[in-house]
Amino acid sequence: MPSAKTNCFVDTNVLVYTVDPEEPEKRALAADLLERVMASRALILSPQSLNECYRIVTDRRRILSRNDARRFIAALSSFCVAPSGYDVTRQAWRIQDMTNFVWWDCMLLSSALLAGAEYFLSEDLQHKRQLEGMTILNPFRLDPLHQPF
Repeated sequence: MPSAKTNCFVDTNVLVYTVDPEEPEKRALAADLLERVMASRALILSPQSLNECYRIVTDRRRILSRNDARRFIAALSSFCVAPSGYDVTRQAWRIQDMTNFVWWDCMLLSSALLAGAEYFLSEDLQHKRQLEGMTILNPFRLDPLHQPF
């Protein structure tokens, strides 16, 4: 597993943007970010984020064919190192009580924390919010020259 000081958990929405033809600016930023984090071996994903991504790009948004989506998910699978068991659920309950975030976001945040992520990259949560030593960042609001990862 990568070093906890550089680990970045990437939320489902950022993964989806990397293949979204309707958002060319976000697509370019998300794809560049994902490539850099993968190259540094700092990427953390969870089974939940990969499964959500597959469903969104194939069923909800129909961005990719099933075969293309499966290849995309397979290419990310080696970074799927975050836990998904009952410990994630227990911690997600605590996070939900603390933050009132949506349940599925709490599950991803819990998984990221248990995997040792320093950053949680998401467009959907509170930019720069600290959660037990992990910083939530909206990658589309960051200065490209001063990113912490």
